[in-house]
Amino acid sequence: MSNEERKIKGNKGYYVKNKKKIIKQFNSLVKVTKQIISPNYNTVVVEDITKQAYNELENLLSRLPYVGGDKSPFTSLMIQSAETIAFYKAYKSLGLSEREMGKLIYETAEIYSHSISSLKKWLYRKAIFSEKMKNYWRNWLIKSKKHLFFENWVGDFVESDSKSFNYGINFTECGWLKLVDKESAGDVAPYACLCDYARMRALGIGFKRTKTIAAGADMCDFRFIKDYQTPRGWPPEDLEENKALNEK
Repeated sequence: MSNEERKIKGNKGYYVKNKKKIIKQFNSLVKVTKQIISPNYNTVVVEDITKQAYNELENLLSRLPYVGGDKSPFTSLMIQSAETIAFYKAYKSLGLSEREMGKLIYETAEIYSHSISSLKKWLYRKAIFSEKMKNYWRNWLIKSKKHLFFENWVGDFVESDSKSFNYGINFTECGWLKLVDKESAGDVAPYACLCDYARMRALGIGFKRTKTIAAGADMCDFRFIKDYQTPRGWPPEDLEENKALNEK
């Protein structure tokens, strides 16, 4: 067994060990969820949904795949994926359609992202276009292609074309889709991908994408662009990534 294999095996309980921190982050999302669903459902239903979401997340933590720990950018993505699935499973009891559930998840991401402090938004904007961040992603994407973590994201760093974007990432494998497949939540996958637009727009980070694996493409082509207004992710039909799909 290699040192890397020993490290992965030794971190099987990573998310359970970090449960307190993960739940603290989840609390903020729960507050937003209550804000969205309370006008349409009574207090008992809202509290039941909330309790179920917490239970679903706690159960998921022991099943989440380790993808590199604290230093890996994929770890936060995996936790976000688990949070989305927890809400999805809790929302199922409401009898919503896939689109209604997708809109609910999108609106949660949108309101939560807007609630981030102005200082943190500024720091995000400053960091994401820095050489340090670009090198960070270059290195982790090279590691991703070694497939040390089989349920991870895998992709390539894309250098600037000096015209239309500052840099990009082409994800050819998606940890989110691998997870939702295991958790029987694949029907909401394309809608949850729209949350990328909600986050980037709220943070003031220029973001573009023309296709996604969730919609049947060969990759997700993330592009980060300075001084560009990220479009709203809802309705999904207005986005370029879905227009291209509908034209096929």
